[in-house]
Order: sequence, then structure tokens, then C-alpha cells
Amino acid sequence: MTPTPAAALPISVLIALTVCNHVAFNASRVVVSLFALSLKASPLTLGLLMSLYALLPMVLAIHAGRRIDEIGPRRPMTAGSLMVVGGTLLPALWQSVSALYLSCALIGVGFMLVQVAMQLLIGQISTDQTRLRNYTWHALGLSVSGTLGPVVVGYVIEHAGFRPAFLVLVAVALIGQVGLRLVHDRLPASGARAAQRAAEDGSRRSALDLLFYPELRAVFVASAVLSAAWDLHAFLIPIQGTRVGLSPSSIGWVLGSFAIATLAIRIAMPLIARRLSEWKIIRAALMVGGFAYLLYPFVSQFWLMCCLAFLLGLALGSAQPNVMNILHSASPSGRAGEALGLRSAVLNTSQVVWPLTFGVVGTALGMLPIFLSMAGAMGMAGYYSRHQARKLQPPG
Repeated sequence: MTPTPAAALPISVLIALTVCNHVAFNASRVVVSLFALSLKASPLTLGLLMSLYALLPMVLAIHAGRRIDEIGPRRPMTAGSLMVVGGTLLPALWQSVSALYLSCALIGVGFMLVQVAMQLLIGQISTDQTRLRNYTWHALGLSVSGTLGPVVVGYVIEHAGFRPAFLVLVAVALIGQVGLRLVHDRLPASGARAAQRAAEDGSRRSALDLLFYPELRAVFVASAVLSAAWDLHAFLIPIQGTRVGLSPSSIGWVLGSFAIATLAIRIAMPLIARRLSEWKIIRAALMVGGFAYLLYPFVSQFWLMCCLAFLLGLALGSAQPNVMNILHSASPSGRAGEALGLRSAVLNTSQVVWPLTFGVVGTALGMLPIFLSMAGAMGMAGYYSRHQARKLQPPG
């Protein structure tokens, strides 16, 4: 019997597989951080643990994307999913800080493999007419799992403890692995012919050559700034909220307003995309996000902070599906996975570098320069994207 091609897989199946791994990845950061604190780990240890989620993916993502181009998404998705299972199981069996170091590294690399392979697969099975819609549904699934996962494990920790919380994550990751095995034969077992030929004849270029393509360069700049804006919001709002006298529950509602907005805009994205092009949406996201950051340091009322968080959530939530669509469409033949890997490396670099940088600057100069510099960066990225996106032809 001839295996059913991946194109016949419903997009909902692919999203469900990603969501299972994302729940384990995202919620594990909550469990790991709280468990480390319960073991009397120092702030430095906690910072090292959190950085391990992004440090190895930052180093390995480009090579992983290139290999996924060559061999197809089947084996990387399987390996990545198994690493997530192992990473969540390890601290459930061996409850120590040493186990947490290995756990964070395994989960970070494993989810990076699943994510890059899945993003490439969704682009491959989509048409030009359905690709943005499918990336939007994929982003929506990640928004739901990113919201529900930490909440669920928080209740499990409160009522049952840390070991059961890790075991819940193991169960969710295993569901993803079982689902992957069920559709294993329907996933591509080989990569793009152009990537295979380049690997065989030695003509494969450096991933940095992708930056010579004007539209790709513009989308990498936009991705880096948008990712920094997302990370900065989660980092700064608890600090800013405490500074202006908000209660913990009020700060939670400000962050919740941001999450609700990202869900809402992704649900509405298919309708918006009928009226606006991808680059118009990305530029609007950068400008609106910059405006929100410009106002944040001058606002102290709870309801105004919620409004700004909602506005920023609409902006940042709208950009990601459009970035993915441009990235897949503008990548050279056989190098879409490599481009996705480069983007993943950029985002993981942001997650490692920016919190540390913001912390140092905030300690030395206060919060105002951080908010204003982020607003300025988003404005400049919006202008740069507008200027470069007109140059749609790649270099020879």
C-alpha cells in the first residue's frame, strides 16, 4: 500500500502534535523554575536553567534547519518529540538541580527540532492560498497551549506536588509521540531535491547568505525586533506594575490582557488577510507596538495598562503568521528549513541576550530608557521593512 502523502493530513492533526510538545515545553519552564526555588537554588542557578532552553537551540538551529531540508521532517520531529519526553521524565525520576540542567537542555533542543520541522512541513503541504491561514491556525494553537499549560501545572503543583506535575507533562508529551507514530508513514521521509543536490555536490552555501536576499533580510530584522518586544513585555510588566503599585492579581490581568489579544487577533487573521498584505500587517504591528511601548512608562492606572497590553498583544499576535508565510515564500528553493532554522537561532539569541541586557540597563538607568529604546527599535524596524520589502527580487 502506498503511504498517504503528508498533504492529505488535516492541518488540525499537525497543530495537535505541535501543541502537545509546546505544552510540555512551555509549562516545564514554570515547573522547573518553581521546583528549583523549592530546592533553594540561587537566582544565578535559576537564570542558567532558563537560559538552557534557548542556549543550545541558538547554537544548533541553523544546522538543524539545513538537515531538515535535506532529510525531510519525519526523523527530526520523531527525535525532537522523544527528547521532550525524556526531558520531562528525567526530573520526575531524579529530583535534583543536576537533573534540571539536563532536562532544560533536552526539552529546549527537542522542541526546536519539532517546531522547525513542523513549520517547514506546514509550508510544504500548503498552497499559496492556504499557507497564511494554516500558519495562523498553527500560531493560534500555540497561543492556546501557551496559556493553558502553565495554568494547569500550577494547579497540579499546588494540590499534588512537583513530581505529579512533571508526570503530567510526560503524559502530554507521550500523547504527542504516540500521535506522531500514528502518522509516521504519512510524513515526508526525504528532503527537498535542491537541498540534497547542494549537499552532494558541495555547492551548499552558508546560512548567512540568506541575508543577501532583501525580503528575507527584512523579515529577519522584523522577527528579531518583534521577538524582543514579546520577551520584554513579559519581563517588564511585573516590574513596572509593582513600581506603580499594582497588586499581583492586577499584574496578572495586565499580562492576561496581552494573551487574550494574541488569541483574538489570530482568530480574526484570515479575515484581516483578505484586506491587507503580509507586509502591511507586519509594518502596522511594528508601528502600533512601538506606540504602545512609548506610552507604557507614563501610565500608572490599571485599566490603561490593560488597554496598552491588549493593544500590544493585537500587534505582536498578528505578525507571527505573516512572518512565517513570507519566510517560506521568499526562501530559495530547498532552503526553507535553513531559513526557519536561522530565524529560530535569532529568536533564541533574543531570549538569551535581551533579558540580561534589560536587567543590567534597568538596574543602572531605570525602566524609562528600556521602554523608549524598544519603541524606537520597533519604529526603525517598521521603516526598514517598508523600504526593503519593495525589493522582491533575490540577487543572482
